[in-house]
Amino acid sequence: MKRILSLIIVLFFILSCAIQEEVTVPVEKVTDSGKNFSIEDLKKIGFKLNHEYKVEDLPGAVSAYFGFIKNNLGEPEDYEIRFYTNHSDAVQQGKKYVDNATGENGCISKDCALWKEDLKHRIQMHDLGTLHPKYMDYVVHNNFILMCPGYTGSEALMKCTTILDKLNQSHIE
Repeated sequence: MKRILSLIIVLFFILSCAIQEEVTVPVEKVTDSGKNFSIEDLKKIGFKLNHEYKVEDLPGAVSAYFGFIKNNLGEPEDYEIRFYTNHSDAVQQGKKYVDNATGENGCISKDCALWKEDLKHRIQMHDLGTLHPKYMDYVVHNNFILMCPGYTGSEALMKCTTILDKLNQSHIE
């Protein structure tokens, strides 16, 4: 009996070591490599532009866009991208506004939104038609802020990470 139990433990150990799973490590929420990006860079990795926002009331922003990128299953997922002159502007002027619009407590009504431009793009419906913020997290990467969809903050951050990996890879090639 001891011999069989020992054999099972050894087999379990061998099998668990043999199975390798690809693990994506989430990117830091705020990163700066010194490069400036544009909407054209995101289009190169599959971003489809649906709407360009008016940014007069979004402090420091040069441009902002709503669109989608297809995920690995070919399904479109919505993203909002806000561009700034540089990384410092994105952090100092943009972060407050994106914090207001994202996460479980993200504001999706005119009563509390700091930037009211096309709020409908930041809303998704859940159970029985209840409205919730679409973007559960975001990243500030160089001169832009990318707001990412998900049901949780960690899921959204993983989607942000996937987009940034594609973007940074396209800049290497």
